[in-house]
Amino acid sequence: MRFFLGIVTVALSAVSVMAANTCKVGGIAGTCISTTSCASSGGTSTAGYCPKDPNNVRCCTYGTCKAKDGRSGKCVSTSACSGTSIAGLCPGPSGIQCCVPKGTSCKVSDGRTGTCVSTSSCSGTSVPGYCPGASNIQCCVSGSSSSSGNLPGLNARQSGYARTIAKVAHTYGVGARGCAVAIATALVESSITVYCNYKVSGSCNLPHDAVGSDHLSVGIFQQQSPMWGTAKQCMDPATSAGLFYKALKGVSGWASMSIGTAAQRVQRSAYPDRYASRASEAVAICAKAY
Repeated sequence: MRFFLGIVTVALSAVSVMAANTCKVGGIAGTCISTTSCASSGGTSTAGYCPKDPNNVRCCTYGTCKAKDGRSGKCVSTSACSGTSIAGLCPGPSGIQCCVPKGTSCKVSDGRTGTCVSTSSCSGTSVPGYCPGASNIQCCVSGSSSSSGNLPGLNARQSGYARTIAKVAHTYGVGARGCAVAIATALVESSITVYCNYKVSGSCNLPHDAVGSDHLSVGIFQQQSPMWGTAKQCMDPATSAGLFYKALKGVSGWASMSIGTAAQRVQRSAYPDRYASRASEAVAICAKAY
């Protein structure tokens, strides 16, 4: 009986050794294992995070990683990942995988596919206008493209919106000419900026870049709500572009008009000559974005 109890005691001790404690270094989850085992599996041992274990047992972590779609992540065990685990991107045993934030898929105007995640979680390129939710939730894509980077005269945010407007131009079949009419309008109305309006109920609870107060105008095209649509529709870059193109196609002979004239026929502005002044810029932008 004593011999049997001795076997049980040894067995339980072995199990306790195998069931290593978890630890965390700099926000990255790890495991308390011997420095030798950690080094042999490609990990990094950090002292001071496994106080109840022997001196040669330290917190073993496997660093950061990057998914093919541009999402940045951390190499942790699959059981410690609250997002999505992707194999093949981390050193160590098969249970150590790249843990990246969860997100829905998206596709930008140049054809690259990505994932809708917060801009802080994207180590690739964040492109606005392709994801629902808050303004910091954008399409995270990787790689370079002739269609990436800032468009002529625009910053990164404006360029993202301009590419969305160009993408919707394809959907509505208005060509590069229609794209230029829309971009000229957006440059004049908002400098290609998503505005909310404190006069429009609930609009400033929606994703926006700036706050305006002109009548009931909101969004990139300063479309009045509810005449053009709901505040949400008028403030969404893709939807508002669609509303603009729908109105443009309703203008008889718009394609043969000057860009400024076509824009004015849609907008019916009290300052009709403004759109023509931005036409050349709009043509240059659409030459790259469309």
